[in-house]
Amino acid sequence: MAKIEFVKEIIKSEFLNPMKDFKFDSQTIERRIDPLTGDKCRINIQRTKRCKQFEMPEKKDVVKKCYFCPENIEKTTPKYLPSLVPEGRIRVNDFVLFPNLFPFGKYHPVGVLGKKHFRELNEFLPNIWKDCIEGCIRFFNMIKEKDPKVRFPSINMNYSPFAGASIIHPHVQVVVDELPSEMTDKYFRKSWKYFDDNKSNFWQDLINQDKERFIGESDSMIWLTKFCPICNDEITGIMKGITSSFLEMNGKQIEDLSDGISRIFKGLYEMGVRGVNLAIFSAPFDEHLGHFFSLNVRIASRPTGKNYTSDRGFSEILHEEPVISTIPEELAKDLRRFFK
Repeated sequence: MAKIEFVKEIIKSEFLNPMKDFKFDSQTIERRIDPLTGDKCRINIQRTKRCKQFEMPEKKDVVKKCYFCPENIEKTTPKYLPSLVPEGRIRVNDFVLFPNLFPFGKYHPVGVLGKKHFRELNEFLPNIWKDCIEGCIRFFNMIKEKDPKVRFPSINMNYSPFAGASIIHPHVQVVVDELPSEMTDKYFRKSWKYFDDNKSNFWQDLINQDKERFIGESDSMIWLTKFCPICNDEITGIMKGITSSFLEMNGKQIEDLSDGISRIFKGLYEMGVRGVNLAIFSAPFDEHLGHFFSLNVRIASRPTGKNYTSDRGFSEILHEEPVISTIPEELAKDLRRFFK
């Protein structure tokens, strides 16, 4: 009988906690791998304590309690250790990036998209995304310098409770890991296999060949609907040329990506969509993979309805890595008494 390996990686996330007068805090995240399928999940039991603003945004008491609103953000959001981010938080105009209070990665910051507590999908103007991407890239450069083992970045969004957001105020979640997410890894492996077989970049070939699902384009980006979607209204945006990583992007590419996301959001809103998940996939910081992989973004709509909310967000849907807040061993212990 072969021995089954139960593999898990222990990750520590460190920050200055506003709930503890900005004293040092650390949370433990487990990243586990299924012994048969290789599927991955992340576990942090502290996430059961996170704030959930299910109430509709027009209620004034929700705004008062919102951690991300400008009157609260300084005193209620964490700071990075000065050794990593000297100013504690990163700001680009109205965009503010800081550690997640309940992370599921070593570096899992939250980026608040402006001061407005509630923003419809058609109100995400290009400058909002431009500030966000520039702020995230600033953070990525700090990580690359201070912690070179951590190489795989993504920028992600759960917009509205319908898409798994626990806080109404628009925000992104940035994840930077030593290992790629399940979907990022799959993209790398499959893209490399395509290159090895065909001596060309799948993503650029897709741009040139998929005319039936073409939406629109700019100098740097092309937008397509997905031939084989995993969610309703799934859309992909692909960077033209050889750019594979956030750290390779120039100012024009940032502007075109920002403008494209803004246009897609506006179009989905006009179609009646009120919840979306978004993920931007990048090559690692220290490798240029443009010969076989292209920086790309996925956007998918989510069902809406009165009193509907979801526990599936960008990590489960677009990265294929469930985020869990219960420990399997503890659950087994709690249920054993029913078999005695």
